[in-house]
Order: sequence, then C-alpha cells, then structure tokens
Amino acid sequence: MMDAKARAIKDINKLQRMLITFKSMGLGDKYPKVLEYVENYNMDARHFYEKEDYFSAFGAANYAYGFIDAILVIEGKKDDNIL
Repeated sequence: MMDAKARAIKDINKLQRMLITFKSMGLGDKYPKVLEYVENYNMDARHFYEKEDYFSAFGAANYAYGFIDAILVIEGKKDDNIL
C-alpha cells in the first residue's frame, strides 16, 4: 500500500502530465478559466506537498485533474490511455 507522501507526489506528477496534454490539445486556449483554476490548484498541491500536508496536496491535485477530465469528456476526447 502506498503511503500518503508517495500517493501525493504520484498524483501531482499525473496532474503535470494531464496539464501538458490539455495545453497541447489546444484546450487551455479554448477554456482559459479552467486552465487558470487547474494551474492554481497545481500550485496549491505543490505548496501543500512542500508543507508535508500530503492529504491536502492529494486533494488539490485530484480536484485539478477533475476539471481537465470534465473538459475531455465534454470535448469527446476522454481516453483512458491519454495519460
């Protein structure tokens, strides 16, 4: 079983990959407000991780990629292998 620290960094790294994909698909330009929220939650996740608040880091990262996932669904681009 993965500990909280390992799980938090795994999800922060997943968010980074999702963010790169989101931008490369042009969705950041199409949904700038969503991109702003995602980038803010990404910064929050990293801040919490640095403060050793791994539960909050995990939550912020998951919340952020929930935004990305929703846009991928709306755009018909959701693919389980995308990341």
